[in-house]
Amino acid sequence: YTRLFPLDLITRWLAYGSPLLLSHRELSFTLEGDIYLRYRSFSTTADLLRELKTRTPVKIDFGAVYNEQPKDKATLVSPLVPQQKELVFDIDMTDYEPVMGDLAEGSAVEQCDKNWGYMAVAVKVVDQMLREDFGFRNIMWVYSGRRGVHAWVADEQARLLPNDARVAIVEYMQIRFQSWENAGKKHPDVTNPLHPCLFRAKENICRAFFEEFVIGKQGMLGTPDRVEKMLSLIPDQGARERVGDRLNTNAFLAASPADKWRRIEKELLKEKLRATVDYIIFHYTYPRLDVNVSKDMGHLLKAPFCVHPKTGRVCVPFNAAEADSFSPGRDAPTIGLLIAELDPAAKPEDDEKPSEPVGAETGKLHRAVEVLKSFVGQIEQEIRSKKQQENLSVIDQAAAVEFLHA
Repeated sequence: YTRLFPLDLITRWLAYGSPLLLSHRELSFTLEGDIYLRYRSFSTTADLLRELKTRTPVKIDFGAVYNEQPKDKATLVSPLVPQQKELVFDIDMTDYEPVMGDLAEGSAVEQCDKNWGYMAVAVKVVDQMLREDFGFRNIMWVYSGRRGVHAWVADEQARLLPNDARVAIVEYMQIRFQSWENAGKKHPDVTNPLHPCLFRAKENICRAFFEEFVIGKQGMLGTPDRVEKMLSLIPDQGARERVGDRLNTNAFLAASPADKWRRIEKELLKEKLRATVDYIIFHYTYPRLDVNVSKDMGHLLKAPFCVHPKTGRVCVPFNAAEADSFSPGRDAPTIGLLIAELDPAAKPEDDEKPSEPVGAETGKLHRAVEVLKSFVGQIEQEIRSKKQQENLSVIDQAAAVEFLHA
C-alpha cells in the first residue's frame, strides 16, 4: 500500500474536488480470516494510508457517499442515507459458461484468459451504450482480478441517480435470456425490427464475434448436440421441426462451421424468423449484467488495484478501446511479480545487474496507473470547468446589476 497502491489518485477520484465527499464515503475492508469491516471513512489520504498500513486488508470495497460520516454510524441519532455513488456494472464470466464450447475447460483463471473475448464484447457494447445513448463521459473499466470486469461511471449525473433510475438504465441495456431448460419460449426483448441500440450492438460488435469466435473458435456448431441445442432456441415448435428436418442431411453435417451457420440463418429467414436469428447471436454474445450490483446506490464494489485473494492478480483498469487486446494473464500482474519487481534481491542470482526498485509509476502497474490518471484528470478538468462557468455567471450577474443601477 505504501509503494504500489496509487492512493493519491484514488482519493482524488473519490473526493471529486471536495474533502466532504471523501470523508462521507464508505470504505469496507476484508481482513485475513474473512473478517469484514464496514462503514469505514477517512477525511484525508494520510488517514486512509495509516489505516491501510495498520490493517493490511486483503480487499477494499467502495460504497456510497452518505449524509454523515459512515465511521460515526454507531453514535448517530438519524440513520445513514446514501446521497450519491458512481453508477457501476459487474459482468462475470460465470454467466457465460452455458454458451461455452471447446474453450470451457480449465481453471477459472485459465477459462477467463481463453474466453476473454466475451468480456471484450461486453465492455464495448456497454461502453458504447453509456456514451452514445446516455451521454456519460467519465467511465473506467477494471479487470476484476479473476474472471470478470467492473465499470465505474463517474459523471455527476450518474452519481446522483436514484435507485429507480439505475434500474431503468440496466433494464434498457439488458436482454433476458432463457436457460437451456426453458429454451424455445418467446424472446420479447429481441424484436423485428430490432431496437436501434441492439441493432447497433449486433452490427458493430456481436455479429462478427459470433461468427469468428463462437462458431469458429468455440465450435458451437461442431457436434450434432450443439446444433440441436442452438435450434432449441427457435420459439415456434413447428418451425423448429421443419428447420431441423431440412438440416438433417449428410451435406450439412459435413459442412464447415461457417457454412452451417449460413445455412441455419437462411432456413430461419425462410420461416420469417429474423428475430430468432438475432436472438441466437445475442444469446451467445451479449453482455450478462448483474442487476443487483447496479440498481442499489449502497451496494459495495471492489476497489481498483486490490489483489484478488484467489488468483493473486491485481484488479487493473484498462481502456475500453483496448478491450480486445487486453490480456488478463499478461496485463494484470500478480502480487508475486510485483514483490519481485520491488525487491531486486528477490530476482534470480543469474541476473547480472538487478534493476533498481520500482513503483506503480514505472513498473508492471504503469499502464493501469496511466488509465486511472487519465480518468481522474478528466473528472478534475470537468470540475474546474464547472467552477469557472459558475464564477463567470456570478460576474455576469454582478455586471448586470451594476449596469441597471448606473
